[in-house]
Amino acid sequence: MDILRPDQILTLALFLALLGGLWLVVKLKAPGISRLANGKRITVAEVAPLGPQDRAILLAVDGREFLILRSRGAAPVVMPLGAAE
Repeated sequence: MDILRPDQILTLALFLALLGGLWLVVKLKAPGISRLANGKRITVAEVAPLGPQDRAILLAVDGREFLILRSRGAAPVVMPLGAAE
């Protein structure tokens, strides 16, 4: 009784070759994948912690920037800042 038959070795080799090929495609196309986010209308530019439960969030929407101040137990405050760069 053989532990590995030739057909099992061939199947494993083909699977590993396919997996390696897919990995190579993803590595080569990674810059193109990140460009897909350019079509989004809303982006989070930055999030900064102000305290243990407080956050300042800089949000860009359709070329305009908004500052959102968020604190636990209170409604978020939204302030328009102007045009995004």
